[in-house]
Parts: sequence; structure tokens; C-alpha cells
Amino acid sequence: MPKGPFLASEFVPTQFSTAGDKANFGNTLLHFLDADCSRELFTKRLYNHLSMTFGHIAHYVEGAIMRSTSV
Repeated sequence: MPKGPFLASEFVPTQFSTAGDKANFGNTLLHFLDADCSRELFTKRLYNHLSMTFGHIAHYVEGAIMRSTSV
């Protein structure tokens, strides 16, 4: 990974997410991107977090991944 891993100490916890949750999401997203958006790494949990963080862009990413890997 060019950047990372993120550490929980780099984040501020909120009522919605702990610092560890934020670091885990960042590391998961970087790993997914570093693996050239591997379909196997695009889990439902990653999708849900992306859609909560970036809104409709996650729907686009999910569709793009499914189109690029379908046979």
C-alpha cells in the first residue's frame, strides 16, 4: 500500500464510528484500490460503508466492478 496502514490514533471517534472503525475502513478501501478494485475485495460491508460515506458513487463503483468482471 502506498499509504497506510492507518492507525486508530490518527482519527477522532464520533458517536457514529470509533477511531478503530475509521482506520479499518481506510485500510480496507486502500487495500481494495491497491488490488486494482478486485471484485473479491468488494464486500457488502465495504459497499455499505462506501454508500454511507460517498452516497451514490458506491452504486456506480458496484456496477462498474460487476460489468468489468462478468463473463
